[in-house]
Amino acid sequence: MYRENKPTLIGPYDHPDIYPGPRPSSSFLYHNGKAHRIEEKENVPVEKQVVHYAKGDDVTGTLAFASSEQYTVEELVGKEGLSSIEDRIPLLAYGSNVCLAQLRYKFSLNPDLSDFLLYYRADLTDTDVVAGSFLAPYGALPAVIAPVKGAKTEVWVTFVDREQLELLNRTEGSYVLREHQNGKFTLKTGEKFERVYAYYYPHAYLRKGSFVRFMDIPGESKLPSMWQADLLNELKTMIGYGGHREEFIHELRWDGSFRKKMTTMLNGLDETFDHPDWVEPKGFHTLKEMTRSQK
Repeated sequence: MYRENKPTLIGPYDHPDIYPGPRPSSSFLYHNGKAHRIEEKENVPVEKQVVHYAKGDDVTGTLAFASSEQYTVEELVGKEGLSSIEDRIPLLAYGSNVCLAQLRYKFSLNPDLSDFLLYYRADLTDTDVVAGSFLAPYGALPAVIAPVKGAKTEVWVTFVDREQLELLNRTEGSYVLREHQNGKFTLKTGEKFERVYAYYYPHAYLRKGSFVRFMDIPGESKLPSMWQADLLNELKTMIGYGGHREEFIHELRWDGSFRKKMTTMLNGLDETFDHPDWVEPKGFHTLKEMTRSQK
């Protein structure tokens, strides 16, 4: 089972215990299949931040290994001939879209598409990241954003172009995009944006009368936290599965009739909610179409 020290080279599609995946300890650029650390200088706009660009092939890049190559974000955008950061849409990442192995897998689905994605750490208040009341294709309870008054959770703001957004939309199943305009999120650098978008699905797993947040995700919350592995262990016991754990996981992923039985059970453990901070968007705005500020 995977709990602490989850390996960075495998993702939830390899094993559901990995979900939502190990979180980098810094803002980063994901590009050419690996992570490049961003310095997170306070009061510096996202496009002016300095990137430590990785030379090796390891997916952890300069999150783990040093490099002498440094560029600003806008210098790299120009060097690659890509759309500017101001022409991109700010999109919240909070589940497996922060997992490096998951990113490598998702962008392998369309190798012709640029994988140049910025990930800026941010704090979000009155929202927590909790287990949904449904199964992802790989057998995990996936993350949803839910209203939790007073909570403060770590999320990531990415900047995607229209083609990247379309690719991510196709990997997000039942989720829809919602918009946040309440100003309750701030980058670790101190920068704030008028709007940000996120994948939204208003159904959470109710365990002993409470939502459950993920141990992987830093934050301050009144909710209990659990590892995905332990959530799956509990579900195995609840459904009365007699085989060993890996057989259970295999059937979660590949046996349609068993997945249907699990879905029926989870439907009985579902709490439907409405999050007032996240509303239906009227179009999707790029960074240059919204106001920006420093705290």
